[in-house]
Amino acid sequence: MSAALVALFAPYCDGANRAAVLERALQRLTAGSLRGARPLQPSGARPFELRWSGEASPLEISHCTLSFPEQAEVSYSFELPVHQLVLWLMDWIEAGGGDLPLSFWHWLLLGVSPEAHNP
Repeated sequence: MSAALVALFAPYCDGANRAAVLERALQRLTAGSLRGARPLQPSGARPFELRWSGEASPLEISHCTLSFPEQAEVSYSFELPVHQLVLWLMDWIEAGGGDLPLSFWHWLLLGVSPEAHNP
């Protein structure tokens, strides 16, 4: 990963404290997608795929689609600044790559600002 790209995103993504995971998230960003699973209560999980496109610049807008392979009729399309996507990728990586962070789901489903979870 380019040191210049890491330096570009660092001010937006806590790069001073999380440089290694920022670098990994930027590598994932270039992949354009991830697969994970949302745990269900009381047991089980719902697989999902998150895809995105857009520029590799923190303030540019990324176009994203969240889909569920087991429920093809359910999908969400949305746009957000790339730096927010990178923050969620960082959290996803740190959590072991299963589920997206709770702040993502609160933002997507309830409209809660991501900053409410990332003071």
